[in-house]
Amino acid sequence: MRKRDFLILYFLGLIILSLTFIFQSDPGYMDSEFYYLGAKQIINRSMEIPVIWNYLDNTSSFPAPIFSYWMPFPSLLAAFSMLIFGTSFLGSRIILLVIAAGLAPFTYWIAVKITSNRFTGMMAGSMAIFSGYYLKFLTIPETILPYMFLGILYFYFFERFTSSDYEKEVNSKDFLFMGLITGLLHLTRVDGIIFFIIGLALFIFLFLKSKKNINKKWILNIVIFIGSYCLVMSFWFVSNLYFYDSIFAPATSKAIWIATYDDTFIFPASKLNLNYWWQNALELRSAQIFDAIKLNFGTFLGVQLMIFGLPLFIFGVKRNIKNPFMRIGIVFYLMIFFSMTIIFPLAGERGGFLHSASAVQILIWILIADGLQGFFEWGIRKRNWNLNRSQSMFGTAFIVIIALFTLFVYKNDVIGASTQELKWEQDYKQYEKIEEIIFQKSLNKTDVIMINNPLGYYYSTGRWSIVVPNADVNQLLEVLQLFEVKYLVLDENLPEKFNEYHDNLINTYFKFLQETQTGIKIYEYKK
Repeated sequence: MRKRDFLILYFLGLIILSLTFIFQSDPGYMDSEFYYLGAKQIINRSMEIPVIWNYLDNTSSFPAPIFSYWMPFPSLLAAFSMLIFGTSFLGSRIILLVIAAGLAPFTYWIAVKITSNRFTGMMAGSMAIFSGYYLKFLTIPETILPYMFLGILYFYFFERFTSSDYEKEVNSKDFLFMGLITGLLHLTRVDGIIFFIIGLALFIFLFLKSKKNINKKWILNIVIFIGSYCLVMSFWFVSNLYFYDSIFAPATSKAIWIATYDDTFIFPASKLNLNYWWQNALELRSAQIFDAIKLNFGTFLGVQLMIFGLPLFIFGVKRNIKNPFMRIGIVFYLMIFFSMTIIFPLAGERGGFLHSASAVQILIWILIADGLQGFFEWGIRKRNWNLNRSQSMFGTAFIVIIALFTLFVYKNDVIGASTQELKWEQDYKQYEKIEEIIFQKSLNKTDVIMINNPLGYYYSTGRWSIVVPNADVNQLLEVLQLFEVKYLVLDENLPEKFNEYHDNLINTYFKFLQETQTGIKIYEYKK
């Protein structure tokens, strides 16, 4: 390893990632809106927010608890940045930029540790800079960046515990760090609890395998692991105890019984149970799994391998299949693919797999890079290639290709057809137009609006917002009255339970105000 390599990768990454600030001055979509708004509330010393984007926690209070469904660590990172640089969206990103720039040298370091090859490290580090579809996520409040770092650290300690002479190498500090990392993984994403369960199962298995009696040292190490995990998770546990009298929020258990995506917004959430799932989900499950297989494999091929990386990835797996670090990562990846395809296909196809699999992304970059190195070695054996010349020529071409691929994806997803009207900001301009119409009727931002993306609307306008529920007509009326909804905004994306009876209810209780050029209808509650 060379210090110069670390510096080159860090500052090149810093430059490329800084360019995203030009085109991404807003969160851009619901996940990032949530984590930014959560960070802002944390800075304001509040764990409640005047936004309801799902009803899974059966809340009847408003403002409602923030972290009832998604986890708080991305918001905590953004809040830390805000403490230093202010509460604007820009201020929430500065620390994330500094961390994200470190992704490339970190990937380089891991690659060289595994393969003992500097070229592989430089190529893997370059992929962390020109990361294709991931680029737009790395400097905004999101789960992907922390999951990339934490995932590889988890695999590192997991490999230490599974080594042949782990009893000589491992000490209480390893249990401490394993617990802290596992806690941060869970604090980042709900599915992070899987890492805790697997880690605990590993320790029990290793103890049983050693055929030793329970002793104080073994008990102490398990306590250290669980205790450090709980220490990290205490922020969330205490919040849940305050709001729900339980360390776990009810939304998590309700989400298990979701039959269709629209059930994420079902009201009341008490409908979601085993019987509901059996009656509504079972017949749909095979089609949902098939869709998840297609979409998740597409994510693997297009996002994680950037399409052209497939043959290099296969070559890299073949070269490193006996490496215990890589084998652990591959096994975890297969587990993530299985769980987000077969067990939770709805979550998986809606981005859950993309986010969960980011825990293994650094290893995927390394396998692709080492596959390229393996290609050179094949050329030397079969075609008498010169190694230095091959690395210089093909390595440069490889970086150019991934840079062009990243530019193409970023332009398509963020910039759009024109730099004058960025695709990333289109929704916010629509929200501002809607608010102009409503503002003529109400200057009070606490007058509640019901809309499909309440997080985005509240971010853009500051008006208290709740989501359009997937509810029968009587339950829709209950929601309207419970949260004293003053304005209703409907577009073409209506929940599956909506029908003509809902139209009748809306016409009875609401006055039509205006329809925008894009077909969005705005209603006002009849006084």
